[in-house]
Amino acid sequence: MRLFRTVLWSLVAVVAVGATLLFFNRQTADQAGEAFYTRPFELVNQDGATVTEATYFGKPSAWFYGFTYCPDICPTALADMTAILEALGPDADRLNVVFVSVDPERDTPQVLKDYVDYFDSRITGLTGTLENVATMARDRYIFFEKVPIQGGDYAMEHQASIQLVDAEGQFFGTLVSEESLEVRLAKVRRLLGDT
Repeated sequence: MRLFRTVLWSLVAVVAVGATLLFFNRQTADQAGEAFYTRPFELVNQDGATVTEATYFGKPSAWFYGFTYCPDICPTALADMTAILEALGPDADRLNVVFVSVDPERDTPQVLKDYVDYFDSRITGLTGTLENVATMARDRYIFFEKVPIQGGDYAMEHQASIQLVDAEGQFFGTLVSEESLEVRLAKVRRLLGDT
């Protein structure tokens, strides 16, 4: 009976993962080529300078949304992007890598500067008012939500994939943690027009 239950739950898990991937792939396909990164926003970078959507035109970009207090997903994603930048060598200069904080209450420009510099100085950190961050994220189909935790503190639930965008602001695809580093690097090289 225990074996039957184990097999049954394994099948349920496989079906759930399959359905999630099917939905995610369909959503990604529907968005492919859509220029939603041309929608206006105004935030500040880790040096306190104002940036807008136009700041990132003219060069392909990889965008990740998270927060500096994130215990695992965010540092892993940024470490992976650092590995990709290193693997690209001189071609890394042809790519914007942007980390947008979904926790502007705690993530000031200085906090972001210390955080992104720990991984790679070529990664730009962005923050701003909660309203500006929320509008920018919504326009780019990014989910995030503040979640209370014990002791009166909070965490942020957020989308974990990295969005790839071409030089004109068109959605190109995603990088997800389930993919090998080689697969993600190949996607970035295609974004850069190398293959």
